[in-house]
Amino acid sequence: NRKVMEEDLRRLPKGNYTLTIEKYRKKASTLQFGWLYGSIYKQALYALNDAGYEFTTIDQVDMFFKSLFASKELLIRETGEIRHVPASKSEFVTIDHIAFVTSIRDYCQEYLNTYITDPDPNWREKIKSEL
Repeated sequence: NRKVMEEDLRRLPKGNYTLTIEKYRKKASTLQFGWLYGSIYKQALYALNDAGYEFTTIDQVDMFFKSLFASKELLIRETGEIRHVPASKSEFVTIDHIAFVTSIRDYCQEYLNTYITDPDPNWREKIKSEL
């Protein structure tokens, strides 16, 4: 609320201050991380091993891609925005997650000759029909 913020600012003791206002962004969702761990990393694991790596777990693939793309500035092609992606995925906001996933997908396509599929919007219905 703008009025409350202005009142709080008036109450500050005299002095020089720096006020930073950033757009609020939602944390990356459980569904987004589900796609990352359940689909992207699985596909990448096979592609990496086909390329000669010897990964045996999804955690190893996660560490590999974090070493490449986390704690770095990444381009988000859809918006043209450059984001500094945090080192920890628990700190990811939605836009950080998009940049991280896009970088992984681009890497797989360019260096591993593997296209990582888009998420399936009907995955819930498919699971229900399989039960």
